[in-house]
Amino acid sequence: MKVLVIGGTYFLGRVFTLLSYQKYDLTLVNRGNYSMAQYSVKEYHFDRHDIKQWQTLFDHYDVIVDFCAYQQGDIKIVTDNISFGHYIFISTVDVYERGTGYIKKEDHPLEYRHFIGEIGDYIHSKVLLEHELQETCRKQHKAYTSLRPGNIYGPFNYAPRESELIKRIVHGLPLIDIIDADASFQLVYVKDVVQAIQLIIDQQPSYHAFNIINPQYLTYQDINQYLSQCSQEPVQIMKQTIQQITDYPLPYPLFKEEMELYDGHLIESLGFTYTSHQEGFHQTYDAFYPVFKD
Repeated sequence: MKVLVIGGTYFLGRVFTLLSYQKYDLTLVNRGNYSMAQYSVKEYHFDRHDIKQWQTLFDHYDVIVDFCAYQQGDIKIVTDNISFGHYIFISTVDVYERGTGYIKKEDHPLEYRHFIGEIGDYIHSKVLLEHELQETCRKQHKAYTSLRPGNIYGPFNYAPRESELIKRIVHGLPLIDIIDADASFQLVYVKDVVQAIQLIIDQQPSYHAFNIINPQYLTYQDINQYLSQCSQEPVQIMKQTIQQITDYPLPYPLFKEEMELYDGHLIESLGFTYTSHQEGFHQTYDAFYPVFKD
């Protein structure tokens, strides 16, 4: 099966390429900051907004997997210039209307408000791209799927989240038990998102959207516990209030009023199963440990 991957070198896209290059005939389009040529994939290096470059790709692709559509028009420029059968857009659970109090399934309304700031711009753009995906693919009578992962963790994660906690453990620094945090949140292991993409490629389901987020609710204490179990040396855990914490990664919600929860069960209808967080964090720790050890 011929699969065109837009992105494919950073975090999720990189892991997808590593786990898929022997399964599919992969062609990668990216700006060329990293090369994956050693994995027997075809690569094109250009900016996705360069229409003339898209017009040089004459092949028909059974599936397009788009990891890096962030601006309105990013999908249309591809669908207008590439022959394809099925478009998989990597979106986010953040596109759902916030503050409703519901656990959000795939039919939950999308966010119509444009919040101020970088995160607000990101959410607004992803919502616009969700509509763009539907409009362009329906107009061309093409299959499409919006894949909506939550906060992703795992090997190759460049965001300073779980890797910073693992670095602290390796360097003998304590983890923090935040005694006045009362929020729960959900994460998803990077290889689970890859598994979901592969199932959608293989099975071509009729559903147009899937949440990919582990249904288990977590706290910072849970993450401390999972990571502590990975270390062969005792891990110190220090109790502190939020006000006492300095220079410590706090990428997830701290308070209940910040919580947004999601239903990630629909994808299981394709035979999907989530990796336990215990196993996911163990694999993540093993991947980052040699990076920070020396």
